[in-house]
Amino acid sequence: MALLEDIAPGRDLGRDPVPAGQEEQGENRRGFGRYLATMGFCLLALYCLPFYLVRRADFEQWSNSPYTAPLNYGFQLTGEDADVVLFGDSTVLHGVDPSRMSRELGVKVVNLPNTAATLQVTDDLLLRRYLQANRQPRLIVFYFAPWDMDYRQTELPIGTYEGRELLAHRGTAGEIFAYARNHLTEALAFPFQFYLANSSWRAIFLRTYRYTGAEAARTHGYFRNPSPKPLSPGCEFWPSTVDNIRVDSVKALGLRYGTPETKILYFVAPVPGCRNASRVVDRSWNELPAAPPRELPLEMFGGATMYLHPAPEAVPAITDALVEAVRPVLAETRPD
Repeated sequence: MALLEDIAPGRDLGRDPVPAGQEEQGENRRGFGRYLATMGFCLLALYCLPFYLVRRADFEQWSNSPYTAPLNYGFQLTGEDADVVLFGDSTVLHGVDPSRMSRELGVKVVNLPNTAATLQVTDDLLLRRYLQANRQPRLIVFYFAPWDMDYRQTELPIGTYEGRELLAHRGTAGEIFAYARNHLTEALAFPFQFYLANSSWRAIFLRTYRYTGAEAARTHGYFRNPSPKPLSPGCEFWPSTVDNIRVDSVKALGLRYGTPETKILYFVAPVPGCRNASRVVDRSWNELPAAPPRELPLEMFGGATMYLHPAPEAVPAITDALVEAVRPVLAETRPD
């Protein structure tokens, strides 16, 4: 019979002793589990961080996107009652000078800047916000490139990150979740694209072109074309673009916002005289209705054919063409 003193203190009389190797193995498993939990938490935090950063009020000051300032300009217009409101894609952002229009028409004109990528995500959000915060305008001009007239259905080779960033920054929780519910893949990919868009050393240090909020306020929503490189003399519009022009999205805007107090004008952005420009110019635009786009010399444009961005020196002439279209419609409205 074993004596009590032969029994090691703390020994469990009902259990066999655990070998040292098994104890070490168990401790390793627990350590590895804690490591995985820590790594998972860190990765989750990194994944969620862009959603926090993009909601910050100072996001516009350090964002690497050159379009952040102009795209947010329209959301800041409160108590800026305009007689004429321009709403469209980047063709009006880079092609029309609202300050010049104001001087020539003797009324206040503002542009609510968008791009094709933002319109696909935010649709008429900017226009809705403007109308909620300002007096009803006498005239709304919907100014678009021919192939952006059905922007809700157009597939863009440049993607829609720009629009998702704007929605994440300016949208309400309901608006953001409504988009995410219908575009789950794009919503889940947003943090990865955020890091990609804001981690380029060229974007951070070189700042090839970048607009400012002060410039937006001074020009009432006009920004110079950032790509002055002239078009090639042999330029041609993509056949898939000019052969499938639809106007559904823009026509829906006119039906939604036209009232007895607010007239609607559809304006098709002018196009450069590329080889197949006639397929755009000669097309009937009666379903809007709108006048056909003007065909202008190649040297009046810069960048790429799909954007229709005029060179800065061509903006006065293009602005004057819009003034000619606006003047008789504006005369039909009564100033307050």
